[in-house]
Amino acid sequence: MATLLKIFITFIVLTSSGCQLLTDWEASFNNPAEDTGIDGVQVATQLEQSYQILQLSNLYGSKTLQEQKLICEQLKSKYEVKKSWLTAWLIAYSVNNNFNCVNIKGTLALLKSIQQLQGVSSPLYQLNSNQIQILKKLSYLQTKNWNFRHKNSVLKKEITEAEVQLQEVISKIQALKVIETTINQKTQ
Repeated sequence: MATLLKIFITFIVLTSSGCQLLTDWEASFNNPAEDTGIDGVQVATQLEQSYQILQLSNLYGSKTLQEQKLICEQLKSKYEVKKSWLTAWLIAYSVNNNFNCVNIKGTLALLKSIQQLQGVSSPLYQLNSNQIQILKKLSYLQTKNWNFRHKNSVLKKEITEAEVQLQEVISKIQALKVIETTINQKTQ
């Protein structure tokens, strides 16, 4: 699962950020006075922080499930004390395989807080935006799935009730046939 997480994050970073983001970063290194408002040192710092975050995420993601649960609880406690976007990132991306640390709604809340705490200028902003959209869609699909399952169980219950009623009607029909046969035999 950790390998899948690495591949997924790399894929998202490369595809969502795309060449445009890399070109923008290169432009801000070459021309810090550009209207981006970010100088080359800030961009370099952000890139280094992003790299360190991804490495730490990879480290946490490679732990066993039990270790991840323990780390998850520690990170959640730390996040309750101090709302750090780094802690939220680690909870949402590193130790939340199959949403066993925080459910989808909690993960969405964490990602939205990352967006607010981190700001638009971060290289990871677009990754978070895409992940938020994916989780919203997943949440919608899960709700739809639940609705279908609920309707399915209601229909199964109705079918079961109809089968019971059908069996009762068949029993009554058979009883009537027996009565009819008995009457026919007496009249002959």
